[in-house]
Amino acid sequence: MVFQFDCTNTLNDQLLQKVMVQMEPAEAYEVVQYVPAASLPYSQPGSCYCLVRLPHDDPTAVSCTFSCTMKYLVRDCDPNTGHPDDDGYDDEYVLEDLEVTVADHIQRVLKPNFSAAWDEVGADFEKEETFALSSVRTLDEAVSNIISFLGMQPCERSDKVPENKNSHVLFLAGVFRGGHDVLVRSRLALADGVTMQVTVRSREETAVDVILASVG
Repeated sequence: MVFQFDCTNTLNDQLLQKVMVQMEPAEAYEVVQYVPAASLPYSQPGSCYCLVRLPHDDPTAVSCTFSCTMKYLVRDCDPNTGHPDDDGYDDEYVLEDLEVTVADHIQRVLKPNFSAAWDEVGADFEKEETFALSSVRTLDEAVSNIISFLGMQPCERSDKVPENKNSHVLFLAGVFRGGHDVLVRSRLALADGVTMQVTVRSREETAVDVILASVG
């Protein structure tokens, strides 16, 4: 997984060099390599990168929180000419934590005919589980939360819950990392909270396991 950080130097009396964002994962992710931005003159945007290896032991462990610190070499400069001093000094700035979730591993894709796509993927790796969303009070809230959490594309206008309904079916489609189609059919029932029966299909079993493990 590659992280790109877009940076802009907003200080007209400093030239920033060797700019990188050091990432420290809280989970089993591993930082492999950094590619710094060589130079950031005043008001000039640039990008630095971090390559992170995903966990090998548990491929369903897709969520992780990274602490991030921007590190760079500062060379003071004349704000009128932009000419930097010969000498510089190291400095750093603590950034907000960065959280990776299941939605970062899935790209939305629209399936105009969800039923046909469902049949095409097939049931070889179909899995199903039922969950209780005890803190959710409406079907609209449940639908919104599921779409946001999984980062998948609602199909056939199933993101719209008809009025005065106690049940609903949500269809979601996406592409899991590696180019694998993944489809979700979520049957929702409103009682004391919302009960959700999730059925997942993909030609790649890991994609199915990731969805169910994340929801659970």
